[in-house]
Amino acid sequence: MATGLSTVKKEIVIEDSLTYNNARPNDSVLARLWLFIVIISMPFFCKATDSGIGLTETILGAFYHSSLAIWFIWQLLVKRKKIIRNGGDILASIFYIVSVCTVFVSWGNDVEPLQWARSWQLLLLMLYYFPIREHFRTEKQIHYLIFLLSCVLVGFGIVNLMEYRKITSSLDYGYEVLYKGVRNDAPLFGAAGIIALLTLITVKSNKLRVFAIGLTSVFLLVLLASLARTSWVAFLASLVFLVFFLEASGRRKFLTVFSMFLVAAGFIVMTFYSNLAEIAFVVIQTRLSSSVNINTDKSYLGRVLETREVMKGVARYPLGGNGFQKDHLRYDLLLKAHIRAVYSHNGYSGLLFKAGIPLAITFWMIIIYYIIIGVWTARRNRHDALIQIIALGSAAGLVSYCITNIAEGVFESRSGLLTTGFMIALIGCARYLAEDRKMLSSTHTNES
Repeated sequence: MATGLSTVKKEIVIEDSLTYNNARPNDSVLARLWLFIVIISMPFFCKATDSGIGLTETILGAFYHSSLAIWFIWQLLVKRKKIIRNGGDILASIFYIVSVCTVFVSWGNDVEPLQWARSWQLLLLMLYYFPIREHFRTEKQIHYLIFLLSCVLVGFGIVNLMEYRKITSSLDYGYEVLYKGVRNDAPLFGAAGIIALLTLITVKSNKLRVFAIGLTSVFLLVLLASLARTSWVAFLASLVFLVFFLEASGRRKFLTVFSMFLVAAGFIVMTFYSNLAEIAFVVIQTRLSSSVNINTDKSYLGRVLETREVMKGVARYPLGGNGFQKDHLRYDLLLKAHIRAVYSHNGYSGLLFKAGIPLAITFWMIIIYYIIIGVWTARRNRHDALIQIIALGSAAGLVSYCITNIAEGVFESRSGLLTTGFMIALIGCARYLAEDRKMLSSTHTNES
């Protein structure tokens, strides 16, 4: 017995030296309540409007940033907690510390510090992965987190669907339905749909399966109603990524369930909403065919021209970049005019332009690191349903974001950065949970 206990102590010491330290969990009900408020208020903060930044977004933005800053100060300076736990955290620390220096680059390019802060502060939203990962450690806590995120996203999705119905009901010409999608946060619903589908094939409870079917239905409907072709392609490509890393049995089950889901959805729509089905088919066919004929797609060609102009700015300042909030000149084929813009549709060239090559690569390495960790954790815990869902599902969601970023700067938007932080946090929660269970298993083995 003594030998067994000494072995357990040695293993705990080893665990303490790992990147994920499970010895001192950060259990704070107040912190979780704060994070619940952040998640519940997310749709109000992230919903894009044509009128710019309103009072609600300003107040919520101040709340998000100030509360996050207080959390970091409390953890690092007051409680002296170790929250830098792995290579991804080290990369994040380097990126955010060095990126502060870009204020001088922006200033040198005639961008006032307050304008620089307007663009740079969005990056801070991704850092919410630290507190979420620290305060949702147990299986029960993670279940609460997933349930809350699901409910909030369903509500957000229903609002988008109602808005889509309102827009289409007021159209004067039939062809307008091809262009009047509700593109608000389409990448978010694509990533959520991936995780919901994985949940559907992974859970054993019939109640949870019904819940997953409901989630999948809402998220895919919102994704279709967005008419965002890039998000459609990213969703399908990330499904291929997901299927590739599933086991053979899981792969067959996933493909079967996904096919049945599409057939059932198509049958219901064609039976009860035949007119709507015909319109939907024409819309999807037209939008996808226009994506294939890229030589005549003005939207695509305009983004190619924009990327070329942005890359000229990268060539001028490859190391330090041009600074955040620095604008660039581009020709808009739809408006047939030259315009100055801060936002770049190609998120990769946009970050290179603003931050320079070394800093941009550091940011992308953070994302790649957590995709790898998500896949690795899921593969090592193949028979754990919860770990599979949050680790592999989140990794596939990040892949979807990376693909979308080619034509839509998802890592420059409020919802994109905040939900990227959520997915990174879920991967961290999966790693914590896996290590905790491994330690418990070792403890029981040695005691017996």
